Amino acid sequence: MKKNTLIAALSLVCAVGAFGQGQVNFATRVSGSTVGNVNAPVYGVDLTRPGTQLRGNSSTNVQTNGINGIDYRAAPLLTGTGFTAALFGGLAPITDEASAALQLVSTTTFRTQATLPGYVVPPGVVNVLGVPTGQMGTFQLRAWDNRAGTITTWADAMANPAIAHGSSALFTPGFPLGGGTIFPPNLDGLSSFNLVVPEPGVIALGVLGLGALLLRRRK
Repeated sequence: MKKNTLIAALSLVCAVGAFGQGQVNFATRVSGSTVGNVNAPVYGVDLTRPGTQLRGNSSTNVQTNGINGIDYRAAPLLTGTGFTAALFGGLAPITDEASAALQLVSTTTFRTQATLPGYVVPPGVVNVLGVPTGQMGTFQLRAWDNRAGTITTWADAMANPAIAHGSSALFTPGFPLGGGTIFPPNLDGLSSFNLVVPEPGVIALGVLGLGALLLRRRK
């Protein structure tokens, strides 16, 4: 009798632990949902202004809850496994992008040009450390050129000024994190952004080199 009671108690503790950690749906394109919608493709570096960070949705993915009308001009949509997308999150409210409360939630890569360029390969429902089920979470999506898989973390990308990287504005979905009987929300409030290169010398030299090569061929 006591043994069965102990087993039941341990099972209950395990169940509470399993559902105690909040969950969110990591996807950057979701529509028709009752727990938030998102349409936020990510752009690469615009070689005409490589150091300019832009945030907000363009006219092609306007949302009423986002900043609309951003002109990304020549910035290409990110595609493929050469770029990493990392979702960071923590217990809301968080207003400082450098806050230690923003912890890594999950990483993924981007879809191909033939499918949905600019959007991540969705990992689906993921756990958010430090945010209990039923509580609100603040998030930020970060992305970088992973240099064929050699740049594996955001810290590594930030440590090298030649690495193209960028991040979204902080956002707090209007729904509590899921788990148990609560359905995990989508990344409601996420909007587009582009990658930048703080030290554009490498890119500028590359463009000049290409121009010189084309001129040489014409001659």
